Amino acid sequence: MAAEEATSKVVEALHDLNVQTVVSIPKLGPFDFSITNAVIYLWISAAVVFLFFFIVAKRLRKEPEAMQTFAEILIGFARGHLTGQIGEKGRKYYYLILTIFVFILVTNLVGLIPKPFALKPYTPTANINVTFGMAIVVFLMTQFQGVKNHGVRGYMRSWLLPPGVPKAIGAPLNGIFFTVHVVGEMFRPLSLSVRLFGNTIAGHLVILVMLGLILEFSSAVVIIPAALFIIIMTAFEIFVAFIQAYIFSLLSVIYIEGAIYAGH
Repeated sequence: MAAEEATSKVVEALHDLNVQTVVSIPKLGPFDFSITNAVIYLWISAAVVFLFFFIVAKRLRKEPEAMQTFAEILIGFARGHLTGQIGEKGRKYYYLILTIFVFILVTNLVGLIPKPFALKPYTPTANINVTFGMAIVVFLMTQFQGVKNHGVRGYMRSWLLPPGVPKAIGAPLNGIFFTVHVVGEMFRPLSLSVRLFGNTIAGHLVILVMLGLILEFSSAVVIIPAALFIIIMTAFEIFVAFIQAYIFSLLSVIYIEGAIYAGH
């Protein structure tokens, strides 16, 4: 019986990973436009990012305050470490990459803040649909840049062997190279989304399981080590939140840069 109760507490804690409907809207064919807790926390994260930069922009000072200093650090980090190598042709996508980085970071951190069950807590980046949606935006932008800078034929030609390869071996190898490149392009959004989703949900899963054990057992033998583990894991998850936002953004830059300078 005790084992069943412990299991129920752990399952109850893991309920934070479930998508819950907040406002139900009738389906339109196969499409469900109901507002879920995932959507709400995405809106909250977007609002936090917007309001932060909006307030900083409205309160610019020659002697920056704490918020302006932090914003300048973020901007400098994005310019130097994220988009420093993309070149002049890709400079206009600097703000896209900065937005992706800050949005993922904020979304991950919002998910780590303890919230009462009444607020239907959720971490949007622990949902593969959310991470895949962001990855698709990067994928479409990459293909757009490739076609815009080289034309359809020129962009696809960059997926073949470089000039100078003998025709005798060039024809069969071109087919292999083209197929491999197409498959690689198709898997890029999948790899981007699964990497972010997997790392986010893994950490939250461990923390929630430990929390479920604390809620069930009143023994100090369980509570003390589990609480210490949660504190350590939460600190580690803050670090992972930054790293995953950085990796997602950096790979996005690499993909867009590769399309801009394809064949060079």
